[in-house]
Amino acid sequence: MTRGALFILAFIALAYFSYLNVIHYFTKKQSRIDFSPWIEKKLHMKPREEKIEKNSNLSKAGYVQTNGIFDNEKMLPASLKMNQEHHNNLRKIVEVLEQQGYLSLNFGGLSEEQQLKVARTNTNGIDALLEPVALPYFELEKRGDKFVILGGVNPLERKELGEIVRVGLTPVSDIGDKYEIFLAAVVIEGGPHKFAGRSSLVSEEQPFSLGVQVAYKNK
Repeated sequence: MTRGALFILAFIALAYFSYLNVIHYFTKKQSRIDFSPWIEKKLHMKPREEKIEKNSNLSKAGYVQTNGIFDNEKMLPASLKMNQEHHNNLRKIVEVLEQQGYLSLNFGGLSEEQQLKVARTNTNGIDALLEPVALPYFELEKRGDKFVILGGVNPLERKELGEIVRVGLTPVSDIGDKYEIFLAAVVIEGGPHKFAGRSSLVSEEQPFSLGVQVAYKNK
Protein backbone atom coordinates (compact mmCIF):
# COMPACT_ATOMS: atom_id res chain seq x y z
CA MET A 1 0.00 0.00 0.00
CA THR A 2 1.41 3.40 -1.00
CA ARG A 3 2.01 6.27 1.40
CA GLY A 4 -0.72 8.28 -0.33
CA ALA A 5 -3.26 5.51 0.24
CA LEU A 6 -2.33 5.35 3.93
CA PHE A 7 -2.89 9.09 4.27
CA ILE A 8 -6.30 8.75 2.62
CA LEU A 9 -7.29 5.90 4.96
CA ALA A 10 -6.12 7.88 8.00
CA PHE A 11 -8.14 10.90 6.85
CA ILE A 12 -11.26 8.77 6.34
CA ALA A 13 -10.85 7.22 9.81
CA LEU A 14 -10.46 10.63 11.48
CA ALA A 15 -13.48 11.98 9.61
CA TYR A 16 -15.54 8.91 10.60
CA PHE A 17 -14.77 9.17 14.32
CA SER A 18 -15.29 12.94 14.26
CA TYR A 19 -18.71 12.31 12.72
CA LEU A 20 -19.58 9.80 15.47
CA ASN A 21 -18.53 12.26 18.18
CA VAL A 22 -20.66 15.05 16.69
CA ILE A 23 -23.71 12.78 16.40
CA HIS A 24 -23.36 11.54 19.97
CA TYR A 25 -22.64 14.98 21.44
CA PHE A 26 -25.63 16.75 19.88
CA THR A 27 -28.22 13.93 19.78
CA LYS A 28 -27.02 11.54 22.54
CA LYS A 29 -27.90 8.77 20.06
CA GLN A 30 -25.91 6.13 18.23
CA SER A 31 -25.34 6.57 14.50
CA ARG A 32 -26.67 3.91 12.11
CA ILE A 33 -23.14 3.51 10.74
CA ASP A 34 -21.47 3.25 14.15
CA PHE A 35 -19.30 0.12 14.13
CA SER A 36 -18.10 0.62 17.73
CA PRO A 37 -20.28 -2.19 19.19
CA TRP A 38 -18.94 -4.60 16.54
CA ILE A 39 -15.33 -3.55 17.27
CA GLU A 40 -15.90 -3.88 21.05
CA LYS A 41 -17.36 -7.36 20.56
CA LYS A 42 -14.52 -8.55 18.33
CA LEU A 43 -11.82 -7.15 20.63
CA HIS A 44 -13.70 -8.19 23.81
CA MET A 45 -13.81 -4.59 25.01
CA LYS A 46 -16.32 -3.25 27.53
CA PRO A 47 -17.89 0.21 27.26
CA ARG A 48 -16.48 2.82 29.65
CA GLU A 49 -19.91 3.31 31.25
CA GLU A 50 -20.15 -0.39 32.08
CA LYS A 51 -16.69 -0.39 33.70
CA ILE A 52 -17.50 2.64 35.81
CA GLU A 53 -20.81 1.18 36.93
CA LYS A 54 -19.20 -2.15 37.80
CA ASN A 55 -16.45 -0.47 39.82
CA SER A 56 -18.85 1.77 41.70
CA ASN A 57 -20.82 -0.78 43.67
CA LEU A 58 -20.55 1.26 46.84
CA SER A 59 -24.02 2.28 47.91
CA LYS A 60 -24.23 5.96 48.65
CA ALA A 61 -27.88 5.77 49.60
CA GLY A 62 -27.65 8.17 52.49
CA TYR A 63 -24.45 10.10 52.06
CA VAL A 64 -26.16 13.38 51.14
CA GLN A 65 -28.84 13.14 53.81
CA THR A 66 -28.72 15.69 56.61
CA ASN A 67 -30.92 16.69 59.50
CA GLY A 68 -32.11 19.78 57.64
CA ILE A 69 -30.40 22.50 55.61
CA PHE A 70 -28.08 24.87 57.47
CA ASP A 71 -25.94 27.89 56.66
CA ASN A 72 -22.35 26.66 56.35
CA GLU A 73 -21.18 29.60 58.47
CA LYS A 74 -23.22 28.20 61.36
CA MET A 75 -21.79 24.69 61.12
CA LEU A 76 -18.70 23.19 62.73
CA PRO A 77 -17.21 19.68 62.99
CA ALA A 78 -17.60 18.00 66.36
CA SER A 79 -15.18 15.67 68.14
CA LEU A 80 -16.59 12.61 69.89
CA LYS A 81 -15.63 10.38 72.75
CA MET A 82 -16.55 6.77 72.01
CA ASN A 83 -16.03 3.88 74.42
CA GLN A 84 -16.02 0.17 73.54
CA GLU A 85 -19.78 -0.11 73.98
CA HIS A 86 -20.30 2.75 71.53
CA HIS A 87 -18.02 1.10 68.96
CA ASN A 88 -19.84 -2.22 69.39
CA ASN A 89 -23.20 -0.51 68.92
CA LEU A 90 -22.00 1.18 65.74
CA ARG A 91 -20.56 -2.06 64.37
CA LYS A 92 -23.93 -3.80 64.88
CA ILE A 93 -25.69 -0.95 63.07
CA VAL A 94 -23.26 -1.24 60.15
CA GLU A 95 -23.89 -4.99 59.93
CA VAL A 96 -27.65 -4.41 59.66
CA LEU A 97 -27.19 -1.64 57.08
CA GLU A 98 -24.95 -3.90 55.00
CA GLN A 99 -27.52 -6.71 55.12
CA GLN A 100 -30.17 -4.25 53.93
CA GLY A 101 -27.98 -3.06 51.06
CA TYR A 102 -27.74 0.48 52.42
CA LEU A 103 -23.94 0.36 52.34
CA SER A 104 -21.21 -1.97 51.08
CA LEU A 105 -17.90 -2.86 52.68
CA ASN A 106 -16.25 -3.84 49.39
CA PHE A 107 -13.71 -1.03 48.98
CA GLY A 108 -15.90 0.70 46.43
CA GLY A 109 -15.98 -2.34 44.16
CA LEU A 110 -12.34 -1.72 43.21
CA SER A 111 -10.11 -4.60 42.15
CA GLU A 112 -7.04 -5.50 44.23
CA GLU A 113 -4.85 -3.71 41.70
CA GLN A 114 -6.98 -0.56 41.87
CA GLN A 115 -7.04 -0.69 45.66
CA LEU A 116 -3.26 -0.91 45.71
CA LYS A 117 -2.97 2.16 43.48
CA VAL A 118 -5.30 4.14 45.76
CA ALA A 119 -3.48 2.98 48.88
CA ARG A 120 -0.12 4.01 47.42
CA THR A 121 -1.34 7.52 46.62
CA ASN A 122 -3.04 7.96 49.99
CA THR A 123 -0.89 7.97 53.12
CA ASN A 124 -3.92 6.81 55.11
CA GLY A 125 -4.51 3.78 52.89
CA ILE A 126 -8.01 2.76 51.85
CA ASP A 127 -11.10 1.86 53.89
CA ALA A 128 -13.66 -0.83 53.05
CA LEU A 129 -16.24 1.93 53.38
CA LEU A 130 -14.68 3.97 50.60
CA GLU A 131 -16.90 7.03 51.18
CA PRO A 132 -18.60 8.15 54.40
CA VAL A 133 -22.27 7.13 54.53
CA ALA A 134 -24.93 9.01 56.45
CA LEU A 135 -26.41 7.34 59.50
CA PRO A 136 -30.11 6.81 58.66
CA TYR A 137 -31.32 8.10 62.03
CA PHE A 138 -29.62 10.24 64.67
CA GLU A 139 -30.50 12.61 67.49
CA LEU A 140 -28.75 14.63 70.17
CA GLU A 141 -29.72 14.16 73.81
CA LYS A 142 -28.59 16.53 76.56
CA ARG A 143 -27.88 14.79 79.86
CA GLY A 144 -26.83 17.35 82.43
CA ASP A 145 -23.72 18.95 80.95
CA LYS A 146 -23.22 16.12 78.43
CA PHE A 147 -24.32 15.96 74.80
CA VAL A 148 -24.94 12.33 73.83
CA ILE A 149 -25.48 11.09 70.28
CA LEU A 150 -28.09 8.40 69.72
CA GLY A 151 -28.63 6.77 66.36
CA GLY A 152 -29.34 3.67 64.36
CA VAL A 153 -31.34 2.20 61.52
CA ASN A 154 -34.48 3.96 62.78
CA PRO A 155 -35.80 5.59 65.99
CA LEU A 156 -37.08 2.26 67.33
CA GLU A 157 -33.61 0.69 67.19
CA ARG A 158 -31.53 3.65 68.29
CA LYS A 159 -28.38 3.06 70.32
CA GLU A 160 -26.00 5.29 72.23
CA LEU A 161 -23.04 6.03 69.96
CA GLY A 162 -20.88 8.62 71.66
CA GLU A 163 -20.53 11.91 73.48
CA ILE A 164 -19.60 15.26 71.95
CA VAL A 165 -16.55 16.67 73.72
CA ARG A 166 -15.59 19.50 71.39
CA VAL A 167 -17.24 21.68 68.76
CA GLY A 168 -14.64 23.11 66.43
CA LEU A 169 -11.79 23.95 68.81
CA THR A 170 -14.06 24.76 71.75
CA PRO A 171 -14.74 22.28 74.59
CA VAL A 172 -18.44 21.50 74.75
CA SER A 173 -18.46 22.59 78.42
CA ASP A 174 -17.81 26.17 77.24
CA ILE A 175 -20.64 26.10 74.72
CA GLY A 176 -23.68 24.95 76.64
CA ASP A 177 -24.41 28.30 78.34
CA LYS A 178 -23.88 30.41 75.22
CA TYR A 179 -25.21 28.41 72.30
CA GLU A 180 -27.80 25.86 71.33
CA ILE A 181 -26.32 23.09 69.23
CA PHE A 182 -28.01 20.70 66.81
CA LEU A 183 -26.84 17.70 64.82
CA ALA A 184 -26.68 18.70 61.15
CA ALA A 185 -25.08 15.54 59.74
CA VAL A 186 -23.72 12.26 61.11
CA VAL A 187 -21.81 9.89 58.83
CA ILE A 188 -20.26 6.46 59.32
CA GLU A 189 -16.54 6.24 58.55
CA GLY A 190 -13.59 3.88 58.92
CA GLY A 191 -13.89 0.15 59.45
CA PRO A 192 -11.75 -2.57 57.81
CA HIS A 193 -8.68 -0.95 56.30
CA LYS A 194 -5.85 -1.71 53.87
CA PHE A 195 -2.53 0.01 53.33
CA ALA A 196 0.17 -0.50 50.74
CA GLY A 197 3.03 -2.83 51.60
CA ARG A 198 6.14 -3.26 49.47
CA SER A 199 4.39 -5.23 46.77
CA SER A 200 0.85 -5.91 47.98
CA LEU A 201 -1.95 -4.74 50.24
CA VAL A 202 -1.86 -5.31 53.98
CA SER A 203 -5.19 -5.61 55.80
CA GLU A 204 -5.96 -4.47 59.32
CA GLU A 205 -9.10 -4.21 61.40
CA GLN A 206 -10.12 -0.72 62.47
CA PRO A 207 -13.28 0.26 64.36
CA PHE A 208 -16.00 2.21 62.65
CA SER A 209 -16.31 5.83 63.73
CA LEU A 210 -18.64 8.78 63.24
CA GLY A 211 -18.08 12.06 61.46
CA VAL A 212 -20.32 14.76 62.93
CA GLN A 213 -21.28 18.25 61.81
CA VAL A 214 -22.99 20.50 64.35
CA ALA A 215 -25.14 23.57 63.70
CA TYR A 216 -25.36 26.22 66.42
CA LYS A 217 -27.13 29.45 67.32
CA ASN A 218 -26.95 31.97 70.15
CA LYS A 219 -29.23 31.40 73.11
